[in-house]
This record gives sequence, structure tokens and C-alpha cells, in this order.
Amino acid sequence: MRDRDHVREIDRVLNGEETGRDLLVAESWRRCVESYGMDPTRPGPAYIVSEAQLREHREQSEQLIAIARSGLQGLFRQVAGQNYVLLLADAKGVCVDFFGDPRFEDQLRQAGLYLGSNWTENLAGTCGVGSCIVTGEAITIHQGDHFGLAHTPLSCTAAPIHDTKGELVAVLDISLL
Repeated sequence: MRDRDHVREIDRVLNGEETGRDLLVAESWRRCVESYGMDPTRPGPAYIVSEAQLREHREQSEQLIAIARSGLQGLFRQVAGQNYVLLLADAKGVCVDFFGDPRFEDQLRQAGLYLGSNWTENLAGTCGVGSCIVTGEAITIHQGDHFGLAHTPLSCTAAPIHDTKGELVAVLDISLL
């Protein structure tokens, strides 16, 4: 899908036209424009929090990271070599742990598939982590489902992780670069 076609489709959705796009995606696109004031024509780079902010997020998620790490390592071994990245984001959308192929570290960082990336919907637009946090549901955001043009090459599947009280504590995301 070309950039111009993507922007036109978002415009059609905002005008109430049916495009065949999933309802969760269409609702997210509306939020991006109407609630967050985003412009689909402006490609936004990945938002990476500062070292101090990352340290704070990781400290708050220390127990979660320790519990999830072995499972994430096992899952990553199953998809290693296939350009997948695993992200563990806290409930605020910040990636506090990740597994990716070190050979692609620069590309992963540029795409925001890296430690410290903030995938909240109000910053990144429609995306796996952010839309999962908003809806509370597992979701797949495939390429053109993303709001921002910078993220349309990605395919992301995210699932919420809840504590024993049912509160969202994290999001597990597997993305394809």
C-alpha cells in the first residue's frame, strides 16, 4: 500500500465510510485523530524514553521481568532467525524487556522495536501494544493497520497480561520487522 493510499483510507474511515478495515483498527484511527490530534501524513519516528525513565520503568517492572524472562527466552528460541522481535511492555506501554536478533539492532532501534520504546497509542498511533492497552484485548495490527506511516512495514501481535486482580500489568508483543 502506498503512503497516499493509506492516508486516503484513514480519511475515508474518519468520514464514516466502510473500507473493510477491522472495527478495532478504525476506532483506533479515529482516536488518533480526534483524541490525540495526530496527522497521518506526518511520519513520526519511534519514541524512545530517556535512560532515567527506562531505569524507572524497569525498576517498577523488576518482578514481572524476572518472572517472564524464561518464558520469553523459550518463545524467542522458537522464532529466532525469522526476523521476529519479542517485546514486554509495562502497562504504560514502555518496552521493559525485549528479544531480537542482535544483527539487526540498528534497524530494530529505528523501528522502535527496542528497549525503552514507548508504544502508547497517543504517541505511536494504532499499534499492537498501544491498541491492546486501550482495548484490553489481544490484537494483531498488520502493516497498513498501523496509523503512522513509519510503522506500516511492521506486523505486530500483542496480548494483555493481567495480575491476579485482573489489572493490566504488561503487554506481550511479537513483531515482524
